[in-house]
Amino acid sequence: MTGTRLFAVTGDPVLHSKSPLLFEGAYPGSEGRAYFRLAARSGEEALALFRELGLSGMNVTAPFKGEVAALVARRSAEVEALGAANTVVDDGGELHAYNTDVPGVRGAIEAAGVEIRGKECLVLGAGGAGCAAALALRQAGGRVTVANRTVERARAVAALVGCAHAGLGEGFPARVSGAGIIVNALPPGAVVVEEGWIAPRHVVLDAVYHGSGLREVATRRGAIYIDGSGWLVRQGIPAYRLFTGAEPDIRGMELALARQPALPARVSFIGFMGAGKSTVARIAAGMLGMPVFDSDREVERRAGQSIPDLMATRGEARFRALELEVLRELLDAASPSVISCGGGAVLHPDARRLLRERSIVVWLHASPARCVSRIDVASRPLLARHDSPVEAAERLFNERKALYAQTAWLLVNTNGRAPKQVSQIVYDEISKCIRG
Repeated sequence: MTGTRLFAVTGDPVLHSKSPLLFEGAYPGSEGRAYFRLAARSGEEALALFRELGLSGMNVTAPFKGEVAALVARRSAEVEALGAANTVVDDGGELHAYNTDVPGVRGAIEAAGVEIRGKECLVLGAGGAGCAAALALRQAGGRVTVANRTVERARAVAALVGCAHAGLGEGFPARVSGAGIIVNALPPGAVVVEEGWIAPRHVVLDAVYHGSGLREVATRRGAIYIDGSGWLVRQGIPAYRLFTGAEPDIRGMELALARQPALPARVSFIGFMGAGKSTVARIAAGMLGMPVFDSDREVERRAGQSIPDLMATRGEARFRALELEVLRELLDAASPSVISCGGGAVLHPDARRLLRERSIVVWLHASPARCVSRIDVASRPLLARHDSPVEAAERLFNERKALYAQTAWLLVNTNGRAPKQVSQIVYDEISKCIRG
């Protein structure tokens, strides 16, 4: 597994992101790759984890696109123009930043059979998505106007990309009616367009793939409607070419996004020994109102002896078999729960599959050196027999890193954070995803 290439998507929040589905659909059955969500509190933290974990590529979503663009030295022309990056690639140890939202807009509209050149184009919203849309439409030969409630912000975007700007007051209904292409880059739920302003000749592209304030209006009026998934797929195509150098399965990406997997009723914590799984699981369980189970303690109860004694007298293979039995029973339980897994729980392929299918898997990550500093090495048979526990931990972590990545829904960094802070990040991600 040491040759597995790791990829991630980062943002705050990020558990809701569909990018992992997109990646899996793009490369069905591919080996040697893993893609997960990386929770961070800043773009700087996300890039530090990129380097620490040895990622090959990372997608970037709100609110880190501007910060990441400023922190990465090598930037594409689109990133230079917009000051925002949504894709970072490691090229021989040097990070390169790209913005694939720009070709994503053009690709989504052209995939619907619509020619952009010469058309009146109206972009609603002057945030990062609106700015990328305006640049894409202008580059494709459209006559572009950016409209925003705060006119100063619309003016700034227009100056940046070289187009017109407007507010949402007087004259706005006529601008909507007169446009051929409308891109909705407003926040989910925002409604600024009335139904009577939309006609069947309109083409409407949404930046969001849930909670759109324009979807129902556009479809009722018979307009050509392209939801946020269309944009997401089309920006993903160049991103994954950058990641892998391969052509993605576009139909597979579309089908993957169409699936709506139910959110599992339990949360499992995986990660290296000393990453904080037991403590964080207990605190997070209290916050989520769920019972908590520790797989190591369940194994000890069933075996009637401690894990060090079990491994010394009956061997690691017997310990792993008992561990799989315990995990299967805990994951088969009908009621919601939180499970803290042993550091090597991901070694068995059946355990990885069960964890990923039946729980929201949170990978708690800390550097091997920090992990060793938190534990009693004498109680850890896999480290105690080595002269340098830190070096042994580093080797063991590198052997398991790809397995954690293949299993995880979400990575949360515990380096330099108290358990309560880590638990709060987990709670925020899960509760926002449930509310969303």
